[in-house]
Amino acid sequence: MRVMKESLPFLFLCAAGGAAAGLVLGSMEYIFELVPGLIVLVPAMIDMRGNISSTMGSRLGSAHHLGLMERGLGSSIVKENIKSTVALSVLLASILPILFWFTSFALSITIELRALIAIYLISISTGFTTGVLLSFISYFAVIMSIKYDLDPDNLSGPALTTVGDVLTLLVLFFFAYFIGGAIL
Repeated sequence: MRVMKESLPFLFLCAAGGAAAGLVLGSMEYIFELVPGLIVLVPAMIDMRGNISSTMGSRLGSAHHLGLMERGLGSSIVKENIKSTVALSVLLASILPILFWFTSFALSITIELRALIAIYLISISTGFTTGVLLSFISYFAVIMSIKYDLDPDNLSGPALTTVGDVLTLLVLFFFAYFIGGAIL
């Protein structure tokens, strides 16, 4: 019963967050025209961010239950989770454009070198920025749920996935506008 009492309000907020992510995506039409092929990366970037940040929230929730987070941000568990989350975000963000290029090549779709460079820079920039931001948001989501006597495992997954979706789209939009506008 506790799980339902804690999770249900957040699931409704997550549904509203999903609608917000859709509105952000809908407003990005100009950017998709500016950077051809960028739309292909959106689902992968969103999935990557949601999975990585919700996993970090789960790990920190488990660390809390085990009593390993006494020192807050100074805790070695928290520091290592932040480092590994950012490193994983950058690594996967650097692989996505390469997979995009191979897929385009296999399907005989021609992508200009400038567009490929723009997509690569946008992906790396978005991966790093959202990796850092969502690492700290994950930490504070766990800390706030503990503060209000809520189980972080009930809240961190859905909340971080939704926040990750919206934040990733906003950051992607920002970098696509500036990098895409500068290169293309």
